[in-house]
Amino acid sequence: MRLALTLALLGTTDAHAGGYYYSDSGIVALGRGGAWVAGANTQFAQYYNPAGLLKVPAPTVTVGYSGVQQHVRFTRTDADGTTYPTSENQAKPYSVPELGFASPIGERFAVAFGFTSPFAPSALYDEDGAQRYTVTDTNIYQFQVGPSVAWRPVPWLGVGASLQWQYLGVYESLKLTTSLVEAGDNPESDVRVAIGAQDLFTPSYNLGVLIEPTPVVSIGLSVQPPIGFNGKGDAEIDFTGNGLSVLLDESVYQDDDIGLAIQIPLVLKAGVAIRPIPRVEVEAAWVYQDWSTFDDLVISDVDITLKSALELPAVPGAFVLPSNLDDTMSWRLGGEWRAHPALAVRAGGFWENGALNDTFNSVALYDASKWQLGGGATGFLLSGRLRLDGSAAYLRYANTTATNSGVVQVNALGGPAAVVGNGAYTSDGWIAGAAASWSFGKEIAW
Repeated sequence: MRLALTLALLGTTDAHAGGYYYSDSGIVALGRGGAWVAGANTQFAQYYNPAGLLKVPAPTVTVGYSGVQQHVRFTRTDADGTTYPTSENQAKPYSVPELGFASPIGERFAVAFGFTSPFAPSALYDEDGAQRYTVTDTNIYQFQVGPSVAWRPVPWLGVGASLQWQYLGVYESLKLTTSLVEAGDNPESDVRVAIGAQDLFTPSYNLGVLIEPTPVVSIGLSVQPPIGFNGKGDAEIDFTGNGLSVLLDESVYQDDDIGLAIQIPLVLKAGVAIRPIPRVEVEAAWVYQDWSTFDDLVISDVDITLKSALELPAVPGAFVLPSNLDDTMSWRLGGEWRAHPALAVRAGGFWENGALNDTFNSVALYDASKWQLGGGATGFLLSGRLRLDGSAAYLRYANTTATNSGVVQVNALGGPAAVVGNGAYTSDGWIAGAAASWSFGKEIAW
């Protein structure tokens, strides 16, 4: 029982990996398809390219809010041809705030302080659905907050850096089986497992460069190094309703001090923006995420003892789970047009390969290749000092059908375990957000 129970605990942590970055954050960037590395010009340049803070013309405060939702539908099919009712993510839209301040200092410096968070939706499935051996509930939240500075040593070159206080919180649950007879779907053999962990503070940084050889061309580069999170939290194993519960002294077992080690990989961004005519900017961008070097997931400090008149093995104190992830690259194209002194409009999209192939895709982490299309607008009011931004985007994953899945039930007794990842997957979703910015000086630049 010891090995399988720990596997169940570990299996719940997998969903934050390649599919965690559903889409890059930022309301203006959202409307440009994420093509905002060379063109970043607000406080949110902290996230994309901190050198872009040099384009902020006056002290400016920004407050924004976005809603994020991902629909995942899975129709499981067993080897004997049994098809189960479709499981679908029922989670409500996830809230993502943004807040910050940016200001120039003379002609060559700029500073900012802000709160940013990647777009990452939550998941909630039927606890008795056919997907329950993979996931039933997921809630993952990451944010960064801190200062940034940008410097222009020569007229055509800007450099920037952000210091970040990183936070990560993870909560997930699933079910495992205790079947001794044959592999399959037997609710009376189910055991619920849940894990929650937080890393309250991990320092990190990102760096950016902005090269502008002429007034009509900007080249942006930025790098976010790998971030190693080491969370602390709790785990719970619930045998309520399981046939083995009569043999145990307790139905629910908890450990309030487990460790969870996760590493978010290196991210590289590059973009080239051109302004072929006045008031028009078009940018092509590329983003690379180094998921193939993502470290194995590690649960440590596990201290759970099953109490029974029978002699049962102890749950081990630590376990390691391979990540099975591939690198991802996205290609982005977007732009905007200052159609009127009081109005700018934007549009854009991207395509990105998936971090997982059909063997390892599941409802816990569905990350097939995907595309996104979006648009937005900005209104400039009160002599341009009040800026109102709004954007929305639709994201679609490739449909897949798994016939040779490596996603298998966890059997707590080491007995037969069924493959539970075969079947048809579809996924899409949306993101929408709005922000308001107030300038204490010059008119806000577009």
